[in-house]
Amino acid sequence: MDIRQTKWGKKGVFYLSKQLDRRDNNEVPYWLIYTALFAGSLMVIMNQTAIKTALPTMIRDLNVSPSIGQWTVSGYTLVKGIMVPITAFAMNKFRSRNLFILMMIIFGMGSFIAGLGIHFTVVLFGTLLQGVGAGMVIPLMQTIILTVSPPEKRGSALGLMGVVLGLGPTLGPAMGGWVVDALSWHFIFYFLTVGSVLVIPLALLTLTDVLPMSDPTIDWVSIRHSLIGFGVLLFGLSVLGSEGFDSVIAWIAVLIGSVFITLFIRRNLNQPEPMLNVSLFKNKTFSISVIITMLGLMVITGISNIMPMYIQTVLGRSATLSGLILLPGGLFKAFVSPVTGKIYDNYGVSRVGPIGGFLMFAGTLMLVFVGQTTPIWYVVTVYLLLSVGFGIFNIPVTTAGMNVLPDTEMGHGTSARQTVRQIGSSFAITLVFASMSIVSAFANASSLTESDGGGAGPELTIEGIRGGFGMVAFLAFVAFVLTFFLREKASRK
Repeated sequence: MDIRQTKWGKKGVFYLSKQLDRRDNNEVPYWLIYTALFAGSLMVIMNQTAIKTALPTMIRDLNVSPSIGQWTVSGYTLVKGIMVPITAFAMNKFRSRNLFILMMIIFGMGSFIAGLGIHFTVVLFGTLLQGVGAGMVIPLMQTIILTVSPPEKRGSALGLMGVVLGLGPTLGPAMGGWVVDALSWHFIFYFLTVGSVLVIPLALLTLTDVLPMSDPTIDWVSIRHSLIGFGVLLFGLSVLGSEGFDSVIAWIAVLIGSVFITLFIRRNLNQPEPMLNVSLFKNKTFSISVIITMLGLMVITGISNIMPMYIQTVLGRSATLSGLILLPGGLFKAFVSPVTGKIYDNYGVSRVGPIGGFLMFAGTLMLVFVGQTTPIWYVVTVYLLLSVGFGIFNIPVTTAGMNVLPDTEMGHGTSARQTVRQIGSSFAITLVFASMSIVSAFANASSLTESDGGGAGPELTIEGIRGGFGMVAFLAFVAFVLTFFLREKASRK
C-alpha cells in the first residue's frame, strides 16, 4: 500500500509541500529560522564543556594517560578553529541551508562514532569529526541571523543568540556531570547524535538560502596556508598553555604558524576573490569591535581556567562547588543579552559599551584581592558583577562592528571575527598560566630567601592565583578603554 495515497499520507504531503513553498518564497517566520539555528548551535557549544566534565571518566575507561586523553578536547577545539577561516569561502560557494545541514550531519556522525567508545583512537576520530562540523555551525548561524535581520533589529536578534551562546557553556558541565553519574559518558555523544538527527529536518524545512553566492574559485594556496597556519598556531598555543614556556616544540609551532598566517594575509589582501577578506580590518569600527569582544572572551576564558584552581586548591572546596559558583554569572550573562541587544537598537553602543566594560573591569580587579579566607559569597558576587558587564557590552559591541559592513561581506566579517576570537581564547590560557607561574616563582624565591630554604607554603599558591587574576584584570581594562573609541555613523536609526 502506498502510504501517500492514504488520508493521513495526503495530508502529510500537502502540509510538507506547503511548508517547502513558504521556505522557498522566504515566508518562514524568523522565530522558526532562529529555532533551527539555535538548536544546532546549542549542541555544538554544550558538546565541548560536557566532554571536559566527562574527561576524567573517559581517560580511566579508555585506559590512556591524561596527557593523551585531553586531546579529545584539544583536538576538537583545534579542528574547530581551523575550519572557521574556511567558512567564508564555503558560504559563498554553497547554499547556506545545504551547508548547515551538511555540517550537522558531520557533527552527528562524529558524535555517534565517539559514543561507540571502542578504542581511544575511535573516540578521538569522532571528536575530530565533530570539530569539522562545529567549526562552521556558529559562523553560519551568526551570518544568517545578521543577513535576515534589518540593521535596526540586529541588536535584538544577536541578543537572542547571546542566550544560546551563554547557556551552552553554563549547562554543558551540568549535563555532562549528570549523564556520567546516571548513565555513562557514551550517552553524552548519543544524545548529541539524536539532537543532530532532529535538527536536520527542522533546518531542511525552515532555512532559506539568504546568503549571496558568488561561486568563487578554490584557492588551494590560501587553503594550505590557512590549514597549516591556524592549525599549527593553535596547537602551539595549546601546548604553551599546558606545558609552559619551556616547550621548544610549542615555540617552533607558534613561529611556523605565524609565518603561514602572514603569508595567508598577504595573499588574501591581493586576491580579487579572497578566501577570507582580511581587508575588512581596515575599517576602524569593525577592527575595534573585534578586539574588544576578543579581549572580553579572553577575560571569561582566563577566569574559567583560574577559578577552579582557586576554589579547589586554595580554598579546598569541591569540584561541584567550583562549577556552581560560576553558574549564576553564566545564567545572568546569557539572559541579559536580549535586554542589552534591545537597548543597543534604541541607544547605540556609545552609551552601553563603556558601562559594560567598566563593570567587567571592576569585577576582575576585585578578584585580584582574593585570599585563603575569602568567603564564597564574595567570589560569587564578584563573578556575577563581571558577567553582567560582559553581558552588557558583548552583543552591542559585536552588532556595532558588523553593522558597518555591507550585507555581501557578512560571511567574511563573521568568519574573520570568529577566527580572531578563537586565537585570543587559546592565547588567554597561555597568558594566565604564564602569569601564575612567573608570580609564583618570584614569591617562592622571596619566601626561600627569608626562611633559609623553607618549604613552599599555601600562600605561594594564592600569589600565583592573584597573578593570573591580575593579568585578566589588565585585559579587561584594555577592553574598557577601547569602548570609548567605538563610534557609529550619525545616521543610525
